[in-house]
Amino acid sequence: MRDRTVVVTGVGFACPQGTGTDDVFERFVEGRNAIDDEVFGWPFAAVTDLDAEAVMGSRKEARRTDRVTHMACAAADEALSHAGIDPGTCEPSRAGVILGTGIGGVHTLLDQQGVLVDKGRERVSPFMVPMIMPNSTAGNLAMRYGFTGPNVTTSTACAAGGHAVGLGMDMVRSGRADVVIVGGSEVCHTELTVSGFGNMGALSRSGSRPFDAERDGFVLGEGAAFLVLEDAEHARRRDARVLCEAAGFGLTADAFHVTAPHPEGEGAVQAIRMAVKEAGMVSEEVTYVNAHGTSTPLNDLAETKALRRVFGDSVPPTSSVKSMVGHLIGAAGALEAAVTAMVISREVLTPTINYATPDPEIDIDVVPNEAREAKGIEAAISNSFGFGGQNAVLAFRRV
Repeated sequence: MRDRTVVVTGVGFACPQGTGTDDVFERFVEGRNAIDDEVFGWPFAAVTDLDAEAVMGSRKEARRTDRVTHMACAAADEALSHAGIDPGTCEPSRAGVILGTGIGGVHTLLDQQGVLVDKGRERVSPFMVPMIMPNSTAGNLAMRYGFTGPNVTTSTACAAGGHAVGLGMDMVRSGRADVVIVGGSEVCHTELTVSGFGNMGALSRSGSRPFDAERDGFVLGEGAAFLVLEDAEHARRRDARVLCEAAGFGLTADAFHVTAPHPEGEGAVQAIRMAVKEAGMVSEEVTYVNAHGTSTPLNDLAETKALRRVFGDSVPPTSSVKSMVGHLIGAAGALEAAVTAMVISREVLTPTINYATPDPEIDIDVVPNEAREAKGIEAAISNSFGFGGQNAVLAFRRV
């Protein structure tokens, strides 16, 4: 049930394209390839300009929190600044935090396992437990801003960020909060996790090439992204700039396989239709799709089939920012939602780069290699599909 109107008033990034808002989005529009590193022999997209001590305020605080929290704090700070919100002016009980992450502080977990083995249990950090808990980042953000309203962490693999945004929409729409910062953060490039992904056959040796016939897997990235969601009346009272309306949320399960998507995109189809319906729209009104677009053979084909089933022969232009920054796992859906909000606001479609060889089974417009003006763009969806068959689709529209 749609009670209150939810609007996006700010976004922020701490991702391989950099830290900030406007400059980062411009790099996405330019088609900048930020996959220029390597981790344990695999291509990797790193965040290189994050000063943890500056973000956290002191060396002590930086050491007592995992990098996954540093990323989140940097991106959330940027989102609030972009929205023109001083957290101290918010009614604490009416402001909340919803965060998605796939794993949490895995670097701290493995580092402290090493300490245990090498130096004994007496040397294990007393801060280890709060540093590794997936929900500790949302807790840290609440303390940072003094927000005592809804505080929830989603952990649904690659759909976690999308679910966080959708749950935040529900919190505002239902009246549980007036302002919610929603997003995702992930830093999981350990030797253990990379080896697991690699041995599974999920990683690419050649780069991120969503929808291309030669795609061979995803590239791992790290980072965070956040959006500020507000009740439209709350935003109006403070004369806020509005990027777009956060209008619909669809969430389903494939109930098919622990890693592979449903081959016909069954759960994705249901989630897309649910998001569009909740937004009070019909499919013909959607003019852009920010794809999950992982660059894996199965996922890109299943997503294409899902889009065909929903939109028929009129699939809107569809692009994947994972071509530029890799797959941020639990943060991916939040980053892509933030990009989608900016796409509507700036009326320009971000490209799918590294596209060279068309796949005859993927006969849709993937906005290949160059950005495209989108004057008058009215509505868009952002897809997130996670391991375990968990699907999240977000619908946004112009206001």
